[in-house]
Parts: sequence; C-alpha cells; structure tokens
Amino acid sequence: MTKAMTKNLTDLNTLSSILLSTLDEKIFFSELSKSLMSFLESDRLAVYLVEEDTSAVLVSENGVVIENGLKLKKGEGPAGHVIRTKKPYFSNNVSRDPLFHQEAKEGVQAELALPVSVDGIVIATLHFQIKKEGVEFEREHITEILKVLNDLRQPLVNMKMYLAAKHLNQALMKKIEIKEKELEASKSGVKVSDSYKIQDKEIVGKSEAMKSMLHLSDKVAQTDANVLINGENGTGKEMIARRIHCRSHRRDHGFVSIDCSALSEIQLEKELFGEENGFAAGGFSRSGLLENANNGTLFINNIESLSLNVQSKLYKFLSDKIAFRVGGQMPYRSDIRIIAATTKNLQDICQENRFREDLFFMLNTVNLKVPSLKERKEDIELLAIYFLNAGKAGHEHKSLSPGVIHSLVDYTWPGNVREMQNVMERAFILSDGMIIEKNHLSENVTQAPVIEEENEEEIVDFREMTLDELEKRHICMALEHLSGNKTKTAKMLGITVKTLYNKLHSYGMIEAREA
Repeated sequence: MTKAMTKNLTDLNTLSSILLSTLDEKIFFSELSKSLMSFLESDRLAVYLVEEDTSAVLVSENGVVIENGLKLKKGEGPAGHVIRTKKPYFSNNVSRDPLFHQEAKEGVQAELALPVSVDGIVIATLHFQIKKEGVEFEREHITEILKVLNDLRQPLVNMKMYLAAKHLNQALMKKIEIKEKELEASKSGVKVSDSYKIQDKEIVGKSEAMKSMLHLSDKVAQTDANVLINGENGTGKEMIARRIHCRSHRRDHGFVSIDCSALSEIQLEKELFGEENGFAAGGFSRSGLLENANNGTLFINNIESLSLNVQSKLYKFLSDKIAFRVGGQMPYRSDIRIIAATTKNLQDICQENRFREDLFFMLNTVNLKVPSLKERKEDIELLAIYFLNAGKAGHEHKSLSPGVIHSLVDYTWPGNVREMQNVMERAFILSDGMIIEKNHLSENVTQAPVIEEENEEEIVDFREMTLDELEKRHICMALEHLSGNKTKTAKMLGITVKTLYNKLHSYGMIEAREA
C-alpha cells in the first residue's frame, strides 16, 4: 500500500519551502495533505484544524481547500479522541469500532487518525481513510507519517505560533466588541446597571413624614400612573422610584434611568428616542431608552432640564404611545411607566414658559414629596447608625457617643441622606475604637452654628429608665466630657479603671481584649 516512503530529501525540502512561504492555515494544510497522500495511499485524506477550545473544523480534503467545512464539537469523533489523547489511532474494521461509527456509515473500511503536534500542542488532525476491502493500515505507517512531520518541524512551529497569535487576537477582538457595546450603552447620563432587573431595597425611616410618603408610594406602585417626585438633592428620589418599580407588576422588566442635567439637547433626544440614518451604505439604527424600557419603568431625573423640543416629543409619546427615532421615518410603540424627579417647582417653571403645562399635568398624575433630613430629625440617629455599620460584620459594628448624636441632630444637612452616608463612612474609617467621637466627624458637622433657644430656663425632660440605663448614660456623658480619657473618667466616677473597662465591655462599647 505504501508508495515510496523512500522519497529523497529534496522532496521534503521542497515541501518545507512551500509551507514556510504561507501562513494561511487552509493552504498550509492542503499543501501538506497533497504531499502526505504521495507517501501513504488512501481514498481520502481529511485535515481538521484545532480551534482554541479544542473543537475542530475541516479545512482540507484530498489536498483541496474546504471553505466553511464541517465543524466538530469538543471531544467529538476520531478527531476529538486524537486531540484529547495526543496519540494516533487506527482501525481496520471501523464498523466494529464505536469511535468510527459515523465513518462506517459513509462506506469507510479502515481509518488512521494522527495528531499534528508541536511541542505537545495539537494544531491539527490527519485522517487517512480506505474504502476498499482487504487493505489495512499498519503501525509502521504511523511511524513513517510521524517521521515526515518531524522532518517538517520548522514550518509546523511557524504555523503553531501563527495560530496562537490568531486565537489571541480573536479573543481580544471579542473582548473589545463586548467593551464597545458596554461603552455604547453607558454614555454619560445613562446608568447601565439600572437597565436590568433590580431588587427592592430597604428605605430606613420611622418619622411620620417618611411613613406617609412610603405608604403613598406603595399605593401608587399598584397602578400604572405616571409619578412626579419632588425633593432636595440627596433625599433619595431614585430610591423611591426603584421602590415603586419593584412593587409594581413591571418588577420583572427593566428599570432604566437617565439624568437630563448631564446631557445636551441633541444627546438627550437621541438617548430617549434612539437614532438612525437611513438605509444608505454605512447606515445604522440604535434604539433609545423608551424602547429599551419597554414593559418596564423609565426614571427621568432633573426633568426640568429638558428642552421644549424634547418636551414636545415626550408629550406626544405619552399621548399616543408612539415615537420616532431621531432621523427615522418608521414609528415604534413602547409600553412604559415614567417616573420623573425634580428639585424645582415645575409649576413655577411652567408659568415662566420653560416647561409645557400639558406635559406637567401628564407627569403629575401622582406627586410625591420626599422630605429632607431637617424635616425628619427623628430619623437622623437611625440613619447614622445604619450607614455607619452598613456592610460590616457584627463584631465590627460601632456606636455613637451622645455628643456625636447631638451634633448630627443639630446639623442642617444641606446634602441630605447622601451627605449623611459620606460623613458616617468617613467616621468609621477615622475611628480606631468602637465608639464614634466628635473628632471623627467632618468639621462642617461639628462646627455648624447652633440656634440657641430663647427660653433661658433649663428644661429637663423626664423619661422612664432603669438604674442600669441611667448609669450607662452617665458614664457615656462623663467620657464625652473628658474627651474619651478613661483614666480621668474612672477617677471622676470614683471607680477603678478596670471596673470602667468592664462596664464599657458589658455595654458592647469595647472589645473583650481591651477590657
């Protein structure tokens, strides 16, 4: 069956020169298979190229390049077996060999499969097939083919390096494509993370103003009414919008948000309605947030920044549920709920002819007023402790000294809840112990002017407490008065330092090792 395995060195040198002259893998393996068929006669010689994930694709058959060849999954067929084991395999009775059952259906009687390996890496597989009965492969054929491949080491090394670079480039291009899509979706003003499903989060507050507002928002969530949320910066208007969405029938769809103050008029129009430039060469189309939020909720923050032109288009959409992309001619429909938010009085802006009155009435189906921190002082201590220990393990939790609580309550909080969160995160970092003291707070909180009461008489509030509670309060006040100096505090209280440490430990204000 063998032809002249006695081909002289000139033949191999010629083949090596041909293979060194190309880095096109299909041409490379087609030229290789042409020559191998002259070394070992067979009815068919197929070459499968190994992909990065060890799947395989047919690139050559009988020395002819195959375009869009058969693709084999990882581990599939004789090719998958050879790639995994990195060893040759042959059968002279494929009908009885389960590995070659597919080939038997095609009339193949015998098959020899070999790996093309370079430094232990399989870059391709060779498949010699015989359809005539009585012709068999022998182990010496494996030795002879492997010897030829060994003599062609340099071009095979070059091909291995090329394929490795190609696979790396493909992986990088795929990552770049993913990043480009992420960047496209995360243009200024659009929060990509909010474009997906979100979960309801706890809103901390026990004040009557907060309870009333949350109760109304939960009632609104059961309807499809548009909502206008008013409130100062940092009060948590988007948190309220999220709560409404998560407690509505739209909860399983997207919550998409956009900040109108962050974009120009044309950018806002494109982000909201999408854009397209026709069907000419290079034409494209991109959906807007109104389409992306279909069946979900669109949160529009700082809506007073919308231009009159965009206001008109938004009003038209809310009226007809139909919109056009910028530059587009075909309308689209979208079923969304709009929740808008503003720090301004939109009625005043309407009177100044800077906001459409009809759009205001359409958005203001339900109006929610989020109270500022100075309107919910009873929530300040609760919020401070929440933000102080949020995300911390139980043994890391810290407490607030009485002086700190007084400072927090007396402060006006122009930045509201957002400012409170930053102040408490800073205090946690600066505090080495388990108690937050005044010097751990920012200066704008501790040095804020205190409005004195006109009544000069000292008013003492009475409240019920146990002797243990009274003792704890007195010890904390003494520590506060003496700037946390435990030695002086113990002396003033008439107890030993050890006793003071034991009491602080029992209050959970210091760890056991300190006591």
